[in-house]
Amino acid sequence: MRDLTSARLARLGDLETVELSTPHGRATIARLGATVVEYRDASDTDVLWLSPTSRLDGSRPIRGGIPVCWPWFGAHPSDPDRGAHGFARHLPWQIERMDNDERQAIAVFSLTDDDTTRAQWPHPFRLTLTVRLDERLHLELAAENRGDAEWQVSEALHSYFRVRDARGVHIDGLAGLRYWDKQQGGVRGRQSSDVIVQPPIDRVFFDHRGEAVIHDAGRRLRIAKDGSATTVVWNPGPEGVRGFDDIPDDAWSTMLCVETANALDNAYRLGPGERHVLSATIATDVGTGIATEKAVTDG
Repeated sequence: MRDLTSARLARLGDLETVELSTPHGRATIARLGATVVEYRDASDTDVLWLSPTSRLDGSRPIRGGIPVCWPWFGAHPSDPDRGAHGFARHLPWQIERMDNDERQAIAVFSLTDDDTTRAQWPHPFRLTLTVRLDERLHLELAAENRGDAEWQVSEALHSYFRVRDARGVHIDGLAGLRYWDKQQGGVRGRQSSDVIVQPPIDRVFFDHRGEAVIHDAGRRLRIAKDGSATTVVWNPGPEGVRGFDDIPDDAWSTMLCVETANALDNAYRLGPGERHVLSATIATDVGTGIATEKAVTDG
């Protein structure tokens, strides 16, 4: 266990990063995309998954950790050539502040509109991502409309969690929710029970504002959130992973995305001068195992 808190500049490959340390863990955030690339808890165990073949040279978004998807989630609503998940994860953010005291360490990153962003999305904005580490990992994404017109946003903190084996991981907190299932061709339904993951899975759960809990091999990963109405569960499975050149073919079983989002039916509109905050808090504790064997496809 670490004795001191700190916030310092570091590097990962060719990427500039900020490393936060406390007696309860360590988090590393890259300037590229303001992507959290590492979170190790008090037991020095990796909570997040980072692809071993992710390019860390700034040439493309980081595969793994917690990318920021903004100002659209998934495919662009009108132009598929613009790529998935927006431009925020592609761009270097500014480091606004690094700070620490006896119990926590903080880093604040910002992104504002420029010629590059306006070529893809013609709106003035300011984003800030605050990452705070104490006994838990806290992320706060604030979006501000600096223009004179209202605009629509869909967004996500696209968290990749490291799991022992994604097959059979139990996620509670999502039972009873409406969903849209991309893997099943866009079918809509209602989740009848807690989720037991059977990859591939790509399911968007609507109107979820509570906690989701991942039960993985005797431990629990808790994701609490605010300002979010959508939770996304994704794993490409053994066939789908072949479509990603930055994920090894055998790595899909050790990752699971449970994403804090506002997407599809839960996209929101932001008027001139308005500000919206999306936040997530990640914590780990000892789990109790899988309590049910109902498959995720039992919607």
